[in-house]
Amino acid sequence: MEAPKMVACHTMPYPYGVFYCHSQTTLNKVYRVPLEGDNGDKVEAIVVCHLDTSEWGSSHPSFQVLGVKPGTSSVCHFFPDDNLIFVPIVVQSDAGFSAM
Repeated sequence: MEAPKMVACHTMPYPYGVFYCHSQTTLNKVYRVPLEGDNGDKVEAIVVCHLDTSEWGSSHPSFQVLGVKPGTSSVCHFFPDDNLIFVPIVVQSDAGFSAM
């Protein structure tokens, strides 16, 4: 699903539940991906792809790991099972799609 607006919440290393949440209003896509291990275990994972990285700082760890520069490549990553992502509900009308 396209997610032009989203809020992502990542767990923080505290002895109780603390989340670091941030929002993005750039071109993103969110995928639900079925994965299966060699032993037959199955899980569904959430993947977020940031399609426009042109506004990100050049020292962002993603660019260092991937060996790319801001705006030259999208960046995708899996969300751990204890993280949260919120995206608007997308509804279809006669005029097209809109976010609620």
